[in-house]
Amino acid sequence: MTDPVAYRVDGTIYNDIKDAEFAVREIEHLRSSLGIDNGLIKKPVYIQPLYTDEQLQPRIKMTQAEFDELEISLINAQFDYSELKKTIEIVPDMKWFVRSKKTNGSYKYDYLSRMYAGTASPKYGKKDLAVSFDTKEEAEKWTNPLAEAVQLPVEGE
Repeated sequence: MTDPVAYRVDGTIYNDIKDAEFAVREIEHLRSSLGIDNGLIKKPVYIQPLYTDEQLQPRIKMTQAEFDELEISLINAQFDYSELKKTIEIVPDMKWFVRSKKTNGSYKYDYLSRMYAGTASPKYGKKDLAVSFDTKEEAEKWTNPLAEAVQLPVEGE
């Protein structure tokens, strides 16, 4: 979580924490010099964080393939996208796999690597040979009490 970039003190918004802290000190000084806090009602003054930088400028999530397609379109349109690139976060492609619930003797998972229609015993092996699925429902068709469906990043197809 990033630090706040806006603060509220007694109804006034500040962009800098130092300004907000100064406002708190000024309000407390003013109240004590006027004797407002000597009565029965004592309202505490505090700094309320409002927004973080991420909330004000959320990042756009897209895969590398989607970014490459966008980049080509923007270059063809002769659009300066240098500022836009700062707001884009590249996320890995995710696929569903069926893997063993426990690791094997080498402390690695076994992944569903081959399946034949109508066979009762699918083959399991290393992740680089694993069969991937686009949806969780497709993967769950191949699970059993010893195997589970998991969503993992794909290193590039």
